[in-house]
Amino acid sequence: MSSLSSVGGATNPTGAASGGATNPTGAASSSSSSSLINQQQFLQLLTAQLQNQDPMDPVSATDFTSQLAELSTVSGIQQLATTLQQMLQLQQLGQGAGLIGQTVSYVASGSTPAGQGVVQAVNVQNGQLQVQVGNQQVPIGQVTGVVQS
Repeated sequence: MSSLSSVGGATNPTGAASGGATNPTGAASSSSSSSLINQQQFLQLLTAQLQNQDPMDPVSATDFTSQLAELSTVSGIQQLATTLQQMLQLQQLGQGAGLIGQTVSYVASGSTPAGQGVVQAVNVQNGQLQVQVGNQQVPIGQVTGVVQS
């Protein structure tokens, strides 16, 4: 079976030669989702694969269908991961909103000294939920408890 990651001499839409380290989706390995191929890029790679295949050993219809199904699966997983991330952030905001007006204690980290105070606001910075205690922005992971008033 010929896979997308082994297209000989074909170039991807960015013009770079295929054949570097790849993962099972045929996309270059990377921790960022922006480097994953989209459907248009997949179809261009598939077209290049079909144009450059060995006529004596062509890609079977089963392999072709399998590659298309794999793209749909990866796309669905990416959408699911995005949705779950959004739900998690909303849940954290809800939990943080419940702390507004409450006195919390928190541990020191970096430039934030340990302390205690009333939560005045909740916000998200760089994807991390933070509470505002006085003039300090405290990551929610540093909050150690809610103090009874």
